Amino acid sequence: MRHWQRRLLGILALGGGFTGLAVGLSLLVAPGAILSKVLSVPFLALFAWGVVCGLWLLEGRDGALRQNFYFWLAQVPFLMSPVAGYSFSSGASLHFKYQPSISTWDFFARFGSQFEYSLLQGKPFIVGINVVAVAACCLLVYLRRTRSVDPDPTREDVVA
Repeated sequence: MRHWQRRLLGILALGGGFTGLAVGLSLLVAPGAILSKVLSVPFLALFAWGVVCGLWLLEGRDGALRQNFYFWLAQVPFLMSPVAGYSFSSGASLHFKYQPSISTWDFFARFGSQFEYSLLQGKPFIVGINVVAVAACCLLVYLRRTRSVDPDPTREDVVA
């Protein structure tokens, strides 16, 4: 993995996770319904995971590519419906969306972090993907498959 790739993905995960945590924690202390605060907790956990993934990638830890792949994979879907909805992005996003009820394509791009959920809100059915997250996942898969399999000379493996 090249240094610029490690830095770019690491900073997006770390910075996006930290930004998401800051915004999400401010929602928890603000007055509001308890249910909305409870439903925000899983997203806060995702943002905290992003901070850890970003740090691991910047430090070059073992398993960092795999963990970052799963972190970015959680950001790929965009789904809204009358029953439930989910959208999560950390660092950067470029969402392409399709609303079948009116046959409309749309997109939006953002730097920063956001999450959106809905339960029984009567929202229209919309499906989409985060292209930045798809690109990050593809890059991470490529890097995992092409990286050198030479063992680390500073590491001693214990054979039982």
